[in-house]
Amino acid sequence: MLLAWFALAYGVGLAAERLGWLRAGSAWAAGLVGGLVLYGGGLPAAFLLLAFVAVGHWASRRNPNSEDRRGRTAPQVLANGLPAALALALGSPAFFLGALGAALADTLATEVGRAAPWAWRPDRGRVPSGTNAAVSLHGTLALLAGSALLSLAAPFFATQSMAVFLGGVAGAVLDSLTGFYLEERVPWWGNNLNNTIATAFGGLVALALA
Repeated sequence: MLLAWFALAYGVGLAAERLGWLRAGSAWAAGLVGGLVLYGGGLPAAFLLLAFVAVGHWASRRNPNSEDRRGRTAPQVLANGLPAALALALGSPAFFLGALGAALADTLATEVGRAAPWAWRPDRGRVPSGTNAAVSLHGTLALLAGSALLSLAAPFFATQSMAVFLGGVAGAVLDSLTGFYLEERVPWWGNNLNNTIATAFGGLVALALA
């Protein structure tokens, strides 16, 4: 049955490539993440994952300054989705929702923040919007909204909404902190590693609070 889920998810990934949601050659990553989600949570979890992808793509497309308007790459898919998918396959919906909430919160904060008039960094003060590791009012509100939006799904997975909300916020905040303190200072600490750790942290927080 697991192979069937992977095949179905891979087919959806190919369709996402055609739609421009994913970069060419990224369907295998979608198949891996989607197959694990289908295995662990069935169609309801898969529909939630699709909604997450759709909202993230919509946010990127409406922002002319977005680096992801042409779709997500395979490493981005894995960084944002694999921790959540693995947790769900192992039987932890709270971790799944918290990790996905962190990914959505960070995605919306990034895309909406790029459209803000200005942003702020601890070491530079006021900087142009879109500066790496900078925060803005627009992005912060989008972060909270993204985590809150994902938390609405918690009751359908027998999980506390507040735990999911706080997990999503915690993961997205950690993403900003590690982006500032590590991503620009440690050569091998790239954005995808940063996202992987942040989403996993969001899942752990949600799991601990659920």
